[in-house]
Amino acid sequence: MKVSAYHSSNPSDPDVYHDHSDCPSGQQIPSYNKKPGTGGYPRCKHCMEMG
Repeated sequence: MKVSAYHSSNPSDPDVYHDHSDCPSGQQIPSYNKKPGTGGYPRCKHCMEMG
């Protein structure tokens, strides 16, 4: 399901943003590292494949 864009604040995570609640890589981001918005990053490839 489409959600508002979010990205990880952890510097060791990939520099991408997510916009699907069921994105496998987005689901691995702990809630304390999830930040709203794109962070200026490109969209995650998994999210692109989901539409």
